[in-house]
Amino acid sequence: MRWVAEIDKERSVSQTIHEAAESLRQAVGTANIGELSFPTSLDASRRVLKAVENPDLGMAALAKIVVAEPLLSAKVIRLANSVALNPTNQTVRDVRHAVMRVGMDPIKGLAMVLIMDQLRQSQRHSGCRDLSNRLWERSVHVAALSYVLARKLTKLNADEVMFAGIVHDLGRFYLLSRVADFPALLEDTVVLAETINDLAGHATEIVLNELKLPASIVDAVLASKQFSGSMPPASLSDLLFIAGAVSPRPDPFDELDARVTPMADSAATLGLDQSTVAEVIAASGDEIYSIVIALES
Repeated sequence: MRWVAEIDKERSVSQTIHEAAESLRQAVGTANIGELSFPTSLDASRRVLKAVENPDLGMAALAKIVVAEPLLSAKVIRLANSVALNPTNQTVRDVRHAVMRVGMDPIKGLAMVLIMDQLRQSQRHSGCRDLSNRLWERSVHVAALSYVLARKLTKLNADEVMFAGIVHDLGRFYLLSRVADFPALLEDTVVLAETINDLAGHATEIVLNELKLPASIVDAVLASKQFSGSMPPASLSDLLFIAGAVSPRPDPFDELDARVTPMADSAATLGLDQSTVAEVIAASGDEIYSIVIALES
């Protein structure tokens, strides 16, 4: 009878996990997310907090630090495009220009409030910290690759492309922050990954729209799971897809979700000229590495 009890226990645990997954689905489906504040990378948040306390920090240095923190960079873009700071309706689509428009003191204030709240929430987020850090590292690499590929292969605004790369997974960071309310999901990382992947599109849309990001960014991010097959890439969404496909940092959720075809395989099937991309990356290796280091350190 002992084995019967063990089977019943396993069924009970499995049922609890799937009930938690369904609860998360319902919560996100009816979410009124309000003012966004959730951890992405705790290390990046701490670097921003330390940096903004430096009275000698220049605008160029501030822009490099801000762009490495996805949620902060998105909020700075939103502030730069607010009615108060954008009376002529000239939309800013990259962090460098947003920082110049907003100015030092407002960004420092925004950073202090956001980062302190993120640090406050970090304990609730601790069960997902490994996934969160891996997702952030991937975002950094996608951003760096997108920037270099945009400069080498297209006429797209490379700064805008890098910003899109750094924020393209904000929806999944948001979902990870909600998992703290459904801790049973942490017992099964496969179910967790499948649930987050299923919700990612909707979550990304509501988060990016809540942040009032430029439509060009939102549309590109939402379309970036598909590839048109055009080479050189003609759109921001294609560029994000290519960067994700060739990134040396794999998607931590797609690795756990057996239903997902790896992006590199999808890219080959869809006609990505991988040799051209590989040549650009090889020729620009030092530049890509320097951007990654700048974002991570």
